Amino acid sequence: MITEINNPKQYDAFINGLSCNPDFSDPHFAYDPDNLYLAAKEKDHHLYISEDNGHIDGIFVWLIIPEEKYVELIVGLSRSKEAWTAMIGHIEAANPGAQMDFVFNPGNAVLTEVLKTRNAEFEKPQKKLRVVRDVSCGSACRAAELSAEYEKQYTDLHEKDTYWTAERVLAARDHFRVIAAVEKGELVGYLDVTSNYDENEIYDLYAKAGYEEYRKDMLARALQLNGARGLMVQVDIDDASEIGLYEEMGFETVKGSESIYATYRTVSNAKKKGTI
Repeated sequence: MITEINNPKQYDAFINGLSCNPDFSDPHFAYDPDNLYLAAKEKDHHLYISEDNGHIDGIFVWLIIPEEKYVELIVGLSRSKEAWTAMIGHIEAANPGAQMDFVFNPGNAVLTEVLKTRNAEFEKPQKKLRVVRDVSCGSACRAAELSAEYEKQYTDLHEKDTYWTAERVLAARDHFRVIAAVEKGELVGYLDVTSNYDENEIYDLYAKAGYEEYRKDMLARALQLNGARGLMVQVDIDDASEIGLYEEMGFETVKGSESIYATYRTVSNAKKKGTI
């Protein structure tokens, strides 16, 4: 049985038991337990439990934005295939045609199996790196915040196959900062990073072929503008070059932060009725 709740504290024993399990822990919970404990206070966040014969077998936090047909698993703690199947089915039924995004522990074979039955697409496992020291290039830094002059070039250059497209980033400038690398009037690289949180996150760092050296400049400028706030990034766990870049710029791996991303789209009401 799936039930929406507001206060997860009464389930601490269950939460603590799974959050310490290397296969069933949750990377978002490990990073910040408030992703679960304060979920009810966050806009568009919903907190659920799953029960079997009166015993809890799962606790979940979802971000649900109906007008965008977007759903994201924020925290999921369960070792039960039945609980995952029931929980995901409940969300699918209420959100036909929605994009379903999951970031979870790569060791969670139960959730992986359930998502495979949905024909989900999986990306490579990642890990989180967090800045621990400031690395600056000082006055020699060749990157700056994106100006209106280069917004079209930024939009044209930006990755398209992502939720945070250039258009969405530019529309959310109260939450995002864009760092640009420009040479002779041409935008050759960009960095998307959140800007108003206690710990901000780098979402995208890109430089055209032949201009890779600008990546350090953009990171240095992001660090400078970030000030005393924290800064983190997700990197493929087997991408030694990318990991080396961030380590050189003052980042280190967050223990227990390994995660994998999966996505699929739910069936629309029209398809369920057989009209398309």
